[in-house]
Amino acid sequence: MSNNSKFTHAVMFHHFHNKEHMQAQGSLSSSDFVEIIQWLNNNHNILSADEYLKKFRNNSIKKSDICLSFDDSLKCQYDIAIPILKRFNIKAFFFVYSSAFSDSPDPLEIYRYFRTSLFINIDEFYDDFFHIVKSQNIQKYSTEYLKYKNLNYLSEFPFYSENDKWFRYLRDKYLKGEKYKLIMEDLMLEKNFDQEIAKKHLWMSEKELVKIEKEGHLIGLHSYSHPTQMSKLTRFEQELEYSKNYNHLSKLIGKPITAMSHPCGDYNKITLEILSNMNIEIGFRSSMSILDIRSSLEIPREDHTNILKKIRNENNNF
Repeated sequence: MSNNSKFTHAVMFHHFHNKEHMQAQGSLSSSDFVEIIQWLNNNHNILSADEYLKKFRNNSIKKSDICLSFDDSLKCQYDIAIPILKRFNIKAFFFVYSSAFSDSPDPLEIYRYFRTSLFINIDEFYDDFFHIVKSQNIQKYSTEYLKYKNLNYLSEFPFYSENDKWFRYLRDKYLKGEKYKLIMEDLMLEKNFDQEIAKKHLWMSEKELVKIEKEGHLIGLHSYSHPTQMSKLTRFEQELEYSKNYNHLSKLIGKPITAMSHPCGDYNKITLEILSNMNIEIGFRSSMSILDIRSSLEIPREDHTNILKKIRNENNNF
C-alpha cells in the first residue's frame, strides 16, 4: 500500500427526501446532493467505483481520490440519487444487506420510518422511548446513564445529538436485541403503525439492484441482517451473516462480490479474517475517526452530514 493510498477515503450516503420520500433526520434533498457533488469535485477527485477499486488494487490511488458509497439499498437512493449520479457520470458503491429482500427484513429501517412518520420530531420519539426504559427500572436506567456519560460514546460521529447517542447506547449496550424490539413493537402498536406499508416504501427491488449494477454501479456486501454490533457476534454468526449476504448478491447479479462496508462501522479481527477468506478486496468503515488505513478492509468514510456542514460554514463565511 503506497503512502498516498494510506490516506484515501470515501463519502457515505444514506437517506434522501422529496415529495414521495419523507424528510427525516439527516436526509438530503436533490439540491443538497448536487451541492455536495459540486463541492467534492472542487476539493477532490471523484472516481467511479470500478476505477477506485482498480487504482486501490494497483496501489496507484492518490490522497485526493475519493469515491461515493450508499448503504442499505434504500428506494430513496434509487429515485433521487441515481438520476443525479447519471447526470454527473459517476458510478458509486451500493452496499446491500440481504434481509431487506426477504419476508422478514431486519427492522432497523422500519423503526426509523416509524419514528419519522408518527412523531412531530425525533426528540418527541426519544422522550417516549426514554420514559418507557426508565419506567422499567429507574435504578438501572440511572446507573447506565452514569456509565454512558463516562464513555464519550460515539464521539467519532459529531453530527449525532446527545439524545441520538444516548438512544444508541440504550439500544446497543443496555437493552440489546429482544428487549429493544419489544419496546418498539409496543410503541408501534400504540400508534397503529402499519409495518407492511413501510416495507413497500423503504427498499429498492431486486430488479432495481440488477439494473443499477448493469449501469456500472458496484454492488457490495453489508451483511445479511445489519447487526448494529457485528463484533459482538460469534465467528459462526459472523460467517453466516456474510455468507448469506454473499450468496444472495452474487447469485442476483451473476458475478463475484469484491467490496463491502461494515454495518454501523462495527467489526473486529474475526470479521476481517472472514472477509479476507471470502476474497473481498475492499471494505469501508463508517467514520473518519481513524484516517490511517490499517488494511484494505478498513478505508474510512466521511458522512455526508459532515460535508454539508462544511459547505454551510464556508458559505456563511463569505
